Amino acid sequence: MPSQSFSDDRFRLAVDASPAAMIMVDANGTIEFANAETVRMFGYRVDELVGRSIDMLVPPRSRAAHSGLRQGFFASPSERPMGVGRDLKGTRKDGTEFPVEIGLTPIDAADGVIVLATVVDITARRRAELDLAQRANDLELANERLTQFAYVASHDLQEPLRKIAVYAGLLEEAVRKADAAGAARATSVISASAVRARKMVDNLLAFSRVSGTETHTQPLDLRAEVELALNDLSAAIEETGATIRVEIDPIVVPADRAQLARLIQNIVSNAIKYRKPGAPPSITIRTTRIGRTRVRLAIADAGVGFDEKFASEIFQPFKRLHSPRDYPGSGIGLAICKAIADRYGWTLSVRSRPEEGSTFEVTLPTAV
Repeated sequence: MPSQSFSDDRFRLAVDASPAAMIMVDANGTIEFANAETVRMFGYRVDELVGRSIDMLVPPRSRAAHSGLRQGFFASPSERPMGVGRDLKGTRKDGTEFPVEIGLTPIDAADGVIVLATVVDITARRRAELDLAQRANDLELANERLTQFAYVASHDLQEPLRKIAVYAGLLEEAVRKADAAGAARATSVISASAVRARKMVDNLLAFSRVSGTETHTQPLDLRAEVELALNDLSAAIEETGATIRVEIDPIVVPADRAQLARLIQNIVSNAIKYRKPGAPPSITIRTTRIGRTRVRLAIADAGVGFDEKFASEIFQPFKRLHSPRDYPGSGIGLAICKAIADRYGWTLSVRSRPEEGSTFEVTLPTAV
């Protein structure tokens, strides 16, 4: 029987029109009244709520503790908030959970103390907080890359620019002395240094665009995406006689197709490049499930490898562990892979030993 506190129809209408769920509960935890927002929020009809325990709206794992907390509240009733700064959840009729904040107000009724619980669904607020945290993380990553840019500009770019300045002076002197051979050599060095500086700038722009590019995440068949990425490398694979084994389970991952392809292609290209002299590349791409929500994509090669103490350095722009004469390239490919992984919250790591090859591992979420 509902409390006498709700005999006033105007008060009942006001409570029913509230944008928050309002539930009246007695000392035994029995629901005496639930407004329209409670029905909408939890998915039950009023007759399915009234006369039932309030514990039905609490996640099953929390019901025993909730019962004890309720008894403690009625032992010393006072107006108080619940869930602020805590991971408090409600449970709908269909079993889904959602974050809530609750205000408790004790009311002295004719038949004893009852409590009015005001429940607010804070799903949108939590989503906004997560978005804000992601933006802060993106900003932090962008700041890290700006620091790397400053380092590259002050160190790596200085070398070709220094050569241009030095050989411009030598060219001027050779022209003054009518030294054709000296002028030709100086011109050649200046041209090569200018090309190298331009490539560095182009690669830095490619590196910076990873964070600035708009994302288009969608559910993707991982095996199909790997095969598409390898198809774009078919010329390099055929030219080097590379053997690539693909052992991937049927797995769907949420990802940006272009960025996932770039990451796979950069790692496979790296494996093809750093093959042992005189031996064709041998690469294995396989997946391992991690629980129900993640998958590890491993790309293993039998190449020259490297000392694992440099495992974090190889993901830095223009960081090279081998001579550019032996293994030409820009030194930016793996840095782009790391930037892509960071952008999407993936984990990228590498294991390696000299002359035993390297294994790059990317951990991604799986699509539900």
